[in-house]
Amino acid sequence: MLGELFVKLNKVLSQNRLSFFLGLSLLLGVLGWGMTRLRVTESIFETLPKGQAFQEFNQLVQTKHFINQIVFSLEWEPNSDLYEAEALLTELADSLSQCTLLANIRTTRPEAQESVYNFTQTNFPLLIDSAYYSGIVDKIQEDTVYNALQGVKNQLLAPGGDFVKTFMINDPLGIGASYYQALNKTNNSGQVIVEDGVMLTADRRQILLTATTAYESGNSQQDLVLHQYLQEFSKNWKANHPQHTLSYFGTFEISARNASQVKTDTTVTAILSVILILILLFGYYRIRSIPLLLTLPGIFGAMFALGVIGFIKPNISGISLATGAVIFGILLDYAIHFFTHYRHERSIPQVLRDISAPLLTGSFTTLMAFGALLFANSIVLQDFGLFAALGLFGAALFTLIVLPIVVSVVDIDWPERKQATQPLWLPKLRPVPTLGLLFLGTLFFLYHARHIEFDGHFDNLSIQDADLQVRENQLTGLNPEKEKRIYLFATSSDPQQAAEANYRAYRRLSALKDSAIISSFLSAGAFMIPDSIQNRRAQRWNNFWNSARKEQLFRQIDRSSSQVGFQAEAFQDFKNWIDKPATRIQHDSILVQLGLDNLVDKQAGKTTYITPIVVENQNLPFIKQELRNLAGVTVFDRAELAEDLVAMVKDDFNYLLALSASIVFITLLLVYGRIELALLTFFPMVISWIWILGIASLLHIPFNFVNVVVTTFIFGLGDDFSIFVTDGLLQKYHHRRNSLQSYKSAIWLSGFTTLIGTGCLILAKHPAIHSIALISMLGIGCILFMSFIVQPALFRLFVQDRIEKKKPPITFLPFLISVNSFCYFVVGCLILHSHLVTILLLPISKKKKRRLMNQALSFYAKTVIYSGPHVRKNLEGLQEIDPQRPVLFIANHSSFLDILLTIMINPRLVLMVKGWVYKSPFFGPIIRYAGYLYSDNGPEKNLQQARALIEDGYSILIFPEGTRSSNGAMGRFHKGAFHLATELNIPIQPILIHGASEVLPKNDFLIRSGTLNVKVLPPIHLQESQWGSSLRDKTKNASQFFKEAHQLYAQEKETTTYLKPRIFSNYVFKGPVLEWYFKVKWKLEEKNFSYYNSLIGDRRQILDIGCGYGYLSFYLHYKDPTRTILGLDYDAGKISTALNAYNKTDQLQFAEADIMHFDLGQRDVIFLNDVLHYLSADKQRILLERCHQALSLDGLLIIRDGITDQADRHKNTSRTEQLSTGLFGFNKKSDEFHFFHSQVIKDFASSHGMAASMEAHSKTTSNVLFVLKRTSY
Repeated sequence: MLGELFVKLNKVLSQNRLSFFLGLSLLLGVLGWGMTRLRVTESIFETLPKGQAFQEFNQLVQTKHFINQIVFSLEWEPNSDLYEAEALLTELADSLSQCTLLANIRTTRPEAQESVYNFTQTNFPLLIDSAYYSGIVDKIQEDTVYNALQGVKNQLLAPGGDFVKTFMINDPLGIGASYYQALNKTNNSGQVIVEDGVMLTADRRQILLTATTAYESGNSQQDLVLHQYLQEFSKNWKANHPQHTLSYFGTFEISARNASQVKTDTTVTAILSVILILILLFGYYRIRSIPLLLTLPGIFGAMFALGVIGFIKPNISGISLATGAVIFGILLDYAIHFFTHYRHERSIPQVLRDISAPLLTGSFTTLMAFGALLFANSIVLQDFGLFAALGLFGAALFTLIVLPIVVSVVDIDWPERKQATQPLWLPKLRPVPTLGLLFLGTLFFLYHARHIEFDGHFDNLSIQDADLQVRENQLTGLNPEKEKRIYLFATSSDPQQAAEANYRAYRRLSALKDSAIISSFLSAGAFMIPDSIQNRRAQRWNNFWNSARKEQLFRQIDRSSSQVGFQAEAFQDFKNWIDKPATRIQHDSILVQLGLDNLVDKQAGKTTYITPIVVENQNLPFIKQELRNLAGVTVFDRAELAEDLVAMVKDDFNYLLALSASIVFITLLLVYGRIELALLTFFPMVISWIWILGIASLLHIPFNFVNVVVTTFIFGLGDDFSIFVTDGLLQKYHHRRNSLQSYKSAIWLSGFTTLIGTGCLILAKHPAIHSIALISMLGIGCILFMSFIVQPALFRLFVQDRIEKKKPPITFLPFLISVNSFCYFVVGCLILHSHLVTILLLPISKKKKRRLMNQALSFYAKTVIYSGPHVRKNLEGLQEIDPQRPVLFIANHSSFLDILLTIMINPRLVLMVKGWVYKSPFFGPIIRYAGYLYSDNGPEKNLQQARALIEDGYSILIFPEGTRSSNGAMGRFHKGAFHLATELNIPIQPILIHGASEVLPKNDFLIRSGTLNVKVLPPIHLQESQWGSSLRDKTKNASQFFKEAHQLYAQEKETTTYLKPRIFSNYVFKGPVLEWYFKVKWKLEEKNFSYYNSLIGDRRQILDIGCGYGYLSFYLHYKDPTRTILGLDYDAGKISTALNAYNKTDQLQFAEADIMHFDLGQRDVIFLNDVLHYLSADKQRILLERCHQALSLDGLLIIRDGITDQADRHKNTSRTEQLSTGLFGFNKKSDEFHFFHSQVIKDFASSHGMAASMEAHSKTTSNVLFVLKRTSY
């Protein structure tokens, strides 16, 4: 149906090519506009899953510009004048300021010391704790005051900076000196020092300048521009200042290096893969235009995806586009299938009919699988999923709608056909050994798949070369081999609680640094004092400096200053400082001046204090535990984040795998309408995935945040291959068309083009892109193996090999029931063994033990028979069995079930069995103890054993045929049973078994749907004269009697209900619509079919005109296989379905024909069911005349059709016919409907001297049945 839809669409578009190409150009223009709106980012952070911890950390990093900062350094002689350094830095800053991408360029920090001093001097009472006051007491003693002022005088007279002199005047006693020393020690990282506002490295060999980027972090395009600018700037600077080499470091450079590498890798791998793929395709097709045409769906798919994304989501990850090479093979796959099939068929309509359904099915399942990535935590995976899904959708529609038009315009000149050869030689393997090895291999890989590795290290997904690492170590002071940077967050919705938590952490970190347990830390805690602590410290300061103490100190200062030589007002500022009451701290200005404002974040109703900490690796566990013991703080470690992200990747991995698999399987189930075909298509994908995981584990190929995309890629490409293979296998099964060869060629090409596309990624230097290559290549190799080897082997085992032996395909429910029943049978035999042991231990006679054993056997046989709910059981004539009177039962034998059926109906029954049964180690001991006869023992011994059994009240059952019939037909009866009955002088009692050969035939394990019919006839006495006098006559007559009785019983039982499963098995796996149509049609027609059979009687030559799929023909064929039946229909598809049914003989044939010209031959019966109204009145008369001529004497012309006599009912008839030929498309027609009046048929019969009858065939429609009999020539 899908194929016909696209064929009709192609016909319409081909007739309006100008409008079509104008519309296509407009669409391309809109997509091009959308592409211009795209903004591509290459941030490696976009590859990471967005867990809550990571989101909070990344938000703080972005907001507080941690990753926006840049440090510039110039080589410097350690003992040079710092004024020259300041001038050099100013020159550098002036040059850098011309770059609009840089901001906040800072050469020196002359205000830093003064700002810190002014802040601490003003707020000193609130910055010191109670322990500090003991030092103050020591410094305000009289002798100490004098000595301090003398020292101030000496310092003021010596050369020095103004700032130092101001410090001495404001605090002549050095009350704050100890605090400043501790503050400097705590906040000095040991890597950067500041002298006279100039920042230097600790070894004084480099002077530093800082800046920030003027744009938001994460803008990889701007990062790349800045990177290129600074590279050029460094070269020019070195040329002009050879003694002062410029170096710099900023995280923007990592982003720029990654962006540059992603662009390079994308370009190189894309160009290389396209070139290699074009070479491969040209080498296969040998037509120059084909490789170019093959790329059109892929190009359009990519344009469609990028254009649509440009409108709905302009920001997209560059890594996701680079990994788009993974799906290029799938995009090409559609066009490859089109051209490979076109090369085979040479007809665009036929190509569209064949590939539309599998291509759209594969496209939809792949699209949905990639769409599952939209639910991943990683932005890259989300972008890739959106790009892939839209690209596949666009490429599929282009292949089915646009490409056929383009091909018809190009007019490809195919070379002459050559004998089809496989593009890749593959051995023809036997299904059972192949699948056995597959099973063992799968178990092996499944075991190793448990140990699959997940790489959660960020560095392994980003470019970080040695040069960058060296500069990072030099300019940030972090030695990555020995040290690690962690972060401490103090967060609360209450600013005061956050400040208190941060201050506690600051105090603890200060103590840890004093103990040399941490290397350095940077905290706002030295200045951000909580209000509660400020209040206590202010009160302590005010209490300490009471009036008496202040007056005493001031008198000492005045006296000592006069003695030393200072003026009386020299230290008035100090007195004012002591005399001034403590007030609340104003934080904001000092944090900005010191550059510590980045350590405080206030937004979204939360306040967060951030403290970077550098710790030696050996102390890291202890430090994290110590800090986590503090209330209100969180420790953030990238290693722990990686562990969390690995867990997220695993969750993503499992989730995407489960979601993709579920989507694919449900879609396949809906499309095929059979769980068997869904499993056949889906199973190789699952197995391939297990193999991929197992091999990846064995080769230590890890999964990471990026190549987890392979989960959907494998299912995407895998289901596409599997669907086409399934379709090819079904085409061979359904129509015996070898389209599988074309599909395999296309799959081979598609697989290798994808191998090229993904294999080229192994040349990529970016680790995130490079990591995709091995997993992708491994996956493609596995799915190619599954597509070419495993899937055909499964289909041969369950379908193709069976129908070639005239066995029905294995279906799901009977298969499960069969496995269950056979397992139950095996378990039951084991139970009977234990039961036998128990019976042997009972203190009763052997006769009673044997009776118990036979009763157990009978009961168990019954449970086995009734373990199959899909098989109906019908037992008749059981009242004819007299348990007290031994007889010799005979039964026909065509199935293993015959044994169980006979055992279950009489618990006092023993059988004569063959050696393989009697000597079986499995159930041999059981039946031997039960008294079963062994056929090879010879007549005398068996006669003696049988007589003993008869005397014990047992009956004996023998199958006179001696062996099971392979086709259900009854074989010749041997004399043994009749000889034994004569010698024992016991009657023979026939048991007719019908249906067992259909439910479980010889050499099969599948218990099919059907009916088991058993009928016990009354005993016959061979001593009676009617059976003859000799053993030969008795055998012959009894055999004839049995077979005639069985034939009559079979005719009675082989109703439409009984034959339905057998007929339906010819249509299994030939499409859900066809199977549904059969069930509907059968329900409507089964009574009619029985009636037709009764009308036919013993007529043998039957012609079924308008046979459709052949339901009636099959029914009549199975009812009497000696009939010669020919079915004709105008619809080639229906005839192909019927003609290629597996279960028919040469007596049943079908042909596609125009009945107006086809030679009807000589027939005993001709059917015209729902045929005449498709013909005009003239054609109706001609056809009726031809049918009359083809009829033999006493032949029947059976016509069923809607008549116009009954206007109300005829409306329903007309409506249903319109639906069947229009919306549903079940039937074809070339002319308008022409229904007729019943009188037309009556007049025709009368004019030809035919006996005629008419009867209603429906209560709701105008369908009637005409039966015309030819009575003369």
